[in-house]
Amino acid sequence: MRILLTTEGTYPYFQGGVSTWAHELVNGLPEHEFVVGAVIGSPDVAPAFSVPANTRVVPIPLWGTEKVDEYVRRPTRIRWGPRKVRSPERAFVELLLPAYEEVVRNLLETREPRELGAAIADIAEYCETNDLHEGLRDPRCWRLVRTRLSEHEQLRGISMADAIDFARSLYRYLTPLAVPLPDVDVAHSSGAALCALPALAAKLHKGVPLLLTEHGVYVRERVLHLVRNDTPLLRKVLLGNLYRAIARCAYAHADIVLPVCEYNTSWEYQLGAEPARMQVVYNGVNPDEFAPRAVQLDRPTIAYVGRIEPLKDVLGLITALNMVRREVPDILLRIHGPDDDRRYAERCRLAVATMRLEDNVVFEGSTKDPVRAYQESDVVVLCSVSEGFPYTVVEAMATGRPVVATAVGGVPEALNRPELLVEPQNPQALADALVALFRQTHEEREAIGREFRERAVSLFSQERFLEAYRALYEGVVSDYVA
Repeated sequence: MRILLTTEGTYPYFQGGVSTWAHELVNGLPEHEFVVGAVIGSPDVAPAFSVPANTRVVPIPLWGTEKVDEYVRRPTRIRWGPRKVRSPERAFVELLLPAYEEVVRNLLETREPRELGAAIADIAEYCETNDLHEGLRDPRCWRLVRTRLSEHEQLRGISMADAIDFARSLYRYLTPLAVPLPDVDVAHSSGAALCALPALAAKLHKGVPLLLTEHGVYVRERVLHLVRNDTPLLRKVLLGNLYRAIARCAYAHADIVLPVCEYNTSWEYQLGAEPARMQVVYNGVNPDEFAPRAVQLDRPTIAYVGRIEPLKDVLGLITALNMVRREVPDILLRIHGPDDDRRYAERCRLAVATMRLEDNVVFEGSTKDPVRAYQESDVVVLCSVSEGFPYTVVEAMATGRPVVATAVGGVPEALNRPELLVEPQNPQALADALVALFRQTHEEREAIGREFRERAVSLFSQERFLEAYRALYEGVVSDYVA
């Protein structure tokens, strides 16, 4: 079957847990054809993964272009089924304008998610034969935005420049609906996010089944980002409402919602997901690839494998390491990961210099060999503020390494070891847990590693992961045919 897999800022252009998940999925199910609709920031990015023969990538850049046709060639014929032909003016009046108003209303107030779903389907239909960029430039769209903003108690006093910026940005966020995609048998979104838009269009406009996998809790993470970046009020309100509206719409219309851990379900319930349509599918790793290996180390070593950005709280880890050094003077922290946020990465390096940790912290950069990074350590650490079911944890477990981690997302479900879990953004607690582990003997730490290895092989194997998705794809298509 042909499967539309939609991603956002991840596969195949960037490293990370969601990218690893997608890469395993398309490589592990070669009997299926995948079309990856990859939402990215701009067209000037190079793939970070080699795409297998059964997979075709359709990039969907939000920025860096004015019109979709500049970057993605529109096919001469789009097979969305029989539709009545409308003139451009009639299509604008009957489809785009009322749908656009529904979208704008969702940014200003909580609305019924199925109404937004109908608007998404109408915009997708409009884009089949009309240019979204030109349509939204129509003065009637601009008057609609100004009218709705003027009626909003908090936003009625915003400047003209801010209103124009908002309208332009909204076009960008709707771009995923304008990119032509082929016919598919299943739509599968990797998040309740902007990347869900083309998957929702396939579901609501073409009638194909929709699966939704939620890795982290997208709404929570985006709101945290807005708060941390001291975002202006207008963008904070509008973007926060946009993320929530799309998530609620995705949960309302998905045939099956697939959180990667039990923790995510509580957030999904709050956003309207129905328990009867939910099924947890844990991420899986290949235990043969992530295998234990005895390595003789010159000094006590901690490995961090992940991106360097605020949600990972690498600054907190560096602060904790400074505390650990008082008890374990020759401790070494090896940070394996890209500078996803350059300003933040600079702050991390400055903190190392300020605390005089140059002999204790090494920034290794991105690694193409995470197995070796885990194996060449005594302990693996994860210090995130927010997570879904991180590959770092289950990969480290499979390689037989003890893990100290913040108790976020599905991490407690993976480790099942309360003494190795700490409160997020608490460097002292993280330092205490690391020191306690290094006070144990090498044999005691090895015993923890063996226990983790057995748990990972039993519960979080790649084989279990792939069989679950194989059955889900076949089952949801069978249900639709029946």
